[in-house]
Amino acid sequence: MVVAIELTRRPDGRYVARALHIPGVIVEAVSRDAALEQMRAALITRQRSSVEIVQLDLGEVPGLPAVPWPPLSGAFPDDEVYREMPAEIERQRRGDDERKEP
Repeated sequence: MVVAIELTRRPDGRYVARALHIPGVIVEAVSRDAALEQMRAALITRQRSSVEIVQLDLGEVPGLPAVPWPPLSGAFPDDEVYREMPAEIERQRRGDDERKEP
């Protein structure tokens, strides 16, 4: 599981780490590494305490489109930057994956 963490250095030099998509998981430590280690421990403890993180599919909701973007579909057919965007996203993701490998 990969969790996005917001890491902030306070003016007093301490670090605050927040799990962005998991409300209430916040730790504070004297160093960056300590904050990340405490965050890892807090998340593992949360997972072991029978808390589940699930996704809920609402299915089709009357009055709402099945997906939110159809009104914008095809809105930028002549936009060169928009056409190049998928390749740029793929390039960045590959770079991220390469940096994660030990």
